[in-house]
Amino acid sequence: MNKSILPVLAAGALFMLVSCDSRQKLSEDLQGVWAGTPEQLTNSGAARATMVRMMEFTSTGNAGEGNVTLTAYITVENTMPANDSIVTPLTISASGTATITGLYQAKDDDDMLLNLDASSLTVNVDPKGVELSYDVLSGQSGSHLASLRPAAAMLASQQIDHAARNVFFNLTEIEDIKINNNMLKCEMAHKDLTFRRQPAGVAVE
Repeated sequence: MNKSILPVLAAGALFMLVSCDSRQKLSEDLQGVWAGTPEQLTNSGAARATMVRMMEFTSTGNAGEGNVTLTAYITVENTMPANDSIVTPLTISASGTATITGLYQAKDDDDMLLNLDASSLTVNVDPKGVELSYDVLSGQSGSHLASLRPAAAMLASQQIDHAARNVFFNLTEIEDIKINNNMLKCEMAHKDLTFRRQPAGVAVE
């Protein structure tokens, strides 16, 4: 072997080792559960929608890779115009949870690739958690409101599912990851986000 290429090979091996170490360090630093801050959603179909994200990372090896669970707690609000039964507009709000799982692979010391399994997406909305807010009702409105609850829950489920698909299905990377103690800042789908590490034992549901 030509002696002149030995330094090149050695430098290449050192670079690969350092690169692998930086990817693994990022993976180790991310272990556990992280909770985000409220975000406004503009593409849910609802009059108003907010979301709080949670992320859980679980390492599966020494190459900066592992399993990831992403959860979105989404609340939607819809407004029903006044009619013969409702003197003033009725606000209908509901909350749901959307969860998706997949794999992550640290790309370098501050970027991560995601491979989310679209078939794992689950959306849950509690019909009992649907809230109907109003100011003035007519005498016949009580039973009318009760009849609205199932339809409102179905609409909320559709809107939360739509919002979750928009959030998760185009997500392939987490960029510019910066961790300072229990705070994490990063970029996801061109949005700057902040997360806080949750105490040990907290799991993403």
